[in-house]
Amino acid sequence: MVFRAAFSAFLLCAVLSASDTGAAERPDSGSDSRTAAAIVNIPVSGRAAVAGAPDASAGDILGRVRNANEQLYNDLESFVCNEQMTRYKGTLSGDKAHQIDTVTARVSFENGTERYTNIRQNKQPRPNISGVTGAWSEGEFGTLLRQTQMLLGTQPVTLLRESDLNGTRTVVYVFEVAEQDSPWDLEVGGEHYRVPFRTEVSVAQDSGQILEIERVSTDMAPETHISEMRWRVSLAPVELNGRTWLLPKNGEYAVLYEESGRREWNLLSFSDYHRYGSEVAVRFDEAK
Repeated sequence: MVFRAAFSAFLLCAVLSASDTGAAERPDSGSDSRTAAAIVNIPVSGRAAVAGAPDASAGDILGRVRNANEQLYNDLESFVCNEQMTRYKGTLSGDKAHQIDTVTARVSFENGTERYTNIRQNKQPRPNISGVTGAWSEGEFGTLLRQTQMLLGTQPVTLLRESDLNGTRTVVYVFEVAEQDSPWDLEVGGEHYRVPFRTEVSVAQDSGQILEIERVSTDMAPETHISEMRWRVSLAPVELNGRTWLLPKNGEYAVLYEESGRREWNLLSFSDYHRYGSEVAVRFDEAK
């Protein structure tokens, strides 16, 4: 039996081996992922001196965020890079962490989905990532960004706080997707479950560009024995051909089993970017 979590409309998924599900006990349901948002709870219809516009409403700011990141999403279609996924397992306390293996691939974003080629597990060729046993994920290069972009336009969004991310002033937005509205499908032994989740999006105040996305779910079906799943992707400037592009830099995917005190996590990095495409110049000379 394997556990497969996927977005029904997009290829963002994860697979867990059945041997890692721990004891057959009901997980602790006391965690509430909405607590942090409830503390601040600044509605989108309020006012906020962020994103370079002191008198702009948060709704206007979100409009600029969506516009800024639509170009970023389009840019991803022009790049190919190396992805490295280093996989670990250990305890929730952080003790006895053990590296399992390293999975590498060449990844590009074509027609709205990731395409993985030259996949290797500890340098051994693999036909696809889904054939790798244990916890794995795919979709961090562009799918998570695209889905977040869409959800920012369809879900109630809260301005959570102002922050600083690697020296850049940011605004953190948060939104939650309920089970009945969730595009996240959790498949367990052939059974499917809709999974509610919470997303925090860190946005650069001056440009409106998304710098980090973190998605968390703490309400999986009890029979999965999973207490929490978490995805995070960070973007950073990349210099290519005299231009600067904002592209995925690193990420993390983690699965926690509170009952048994264990966790599995994957650290991801993106490197060796190349841009492909063509430039055509047309010149009309005078007829002789």
